[in-house]
Amino acid sequence: MSGTPFRCQVRLILSDLDREVYATKVLSTAQHPDEPDEHVLLRFLAWTLFFDERLRDTQGWIDAHEADLQADDLTGALSLWIECGPPPIKRLTKALGRTKTARFIGLFADETEAATLRKEILGQRPRHLDQVEIYLIPREFMEWLESVGNRSMTWSATISEGTLYLDSDGHTHQCQPERIPISPHGAQR
Repeated sequence: MSGTPFRCQVRLILSDLDREVYATKVLSTAQHPDEPDEHVLLRFLAWTLFFDERLRDTQGWIDAHEADLQADDLTGALSLWIECGPPPIKRLTKALGRTKTARFIGLFADETEAATLRKEILGQRPRHLDQVEIYLIPREFMEWLESVGNRSMTWSATISEGTLYLDSDGHTHQCQPERIPISPHGAQR
């Protein structure tokens, strides 16, 4: 890989009223030269929407065997695997086969990519399919976030009744991530 990664940072102040999670944390990640801004912003949104103290940034963009974000429980077992955008399907099915209890989340800004992952998952029929969740961030929200985003931001985020209210350096917007059903009949198992 050519070029030097850029350091990106969000100072997050989170009030997730739905899960009763309140946190203040500095999130840092390295943006690789060929990594789109949208992917980095999705990683920061994943931290916000699915916050867990043990969640960590991994090398998913450059390593075909790792998630974008991952958390392990206190025993060291995988508890949360997050992909931001389309993952290699083999990576996801292999990870699903390694655990019976972890939660697998795909976070997307593109409806076609989310639908493609859903179709690939249904085609592969991996074990523990009920542990997979796919979410779609509205395109309009992502466009807003890209317009106000920079390499160092302060986010004040409140989540209430499934809606994310986000202030990014004085610019405010909201969205409701859409959960895409996995089962072929439209309902989660």
